Amino acid sequence: MRVIAGQCKGKVLYSPKSKLIRPTSDRVKEDIFNYISDSVVGARVLDLFAGTANLSIEALSRGADSAVLVDWSKEAIKLIDRNLEITRFKNKCQVVRSDITRFLNYAEREEHKYGLIFADPPYSGADAFYQKLIQKIDSGSILVAGGLFVFEHDSKVKLDLELSSLKIKTTKILGDTAITIFFQREA
Repeated sequence: MRVIAGQCKGKVLYSPKSKLIRPTSDRVKEDIFNYISDSVVGARVLDLFAGTANLSIEALSRGADSAVLVDWSKEAIKLIDRNLEITRFKNKCQVVRSDITRFLNYAEREEHKYGLIFADPPYSGADAFYQKLIQKIDSGSILVAGGLFVFEHDSKVKLDLELSSLKIKTTKILGDTAITIFFQREA
């Protein structure tokens, strides 16, 4: 697992020892950033299920202003801290150990705004949770108009959604992984 482009290009990141944390592969990450490259510079990033900070670090390396990284796992928080340390991005990040739904409720209540949101939840048994998470982002106010929501999920799961403010820009299947990118419509 490495940083693909930008100021930390080539930097190798710490990987998890446990199979409970599944970092985004370099191949998938490269496809994501090829598609969203115009939205990264200057963005305020929210990384849900941050795991290793892989996606946030890539965004920061490519010019994002700051990132909030949220995960519940103690192991993930340790990995995030180590990877932010070696890339020297700690000063641009806030690391939060929290349940995702609780954090989203807090962010909405505090009127936090993000231009780019990543979510990479666990694949197993998550169909209902996927729907709930996407609906929460859709009905909330944390993604700015024109912002992107990048959702990594199991390619076997079909997203059946009725959305009011988000619009699906694209879905790309890469083996077991699917990337669905949503666009926040103008208010």
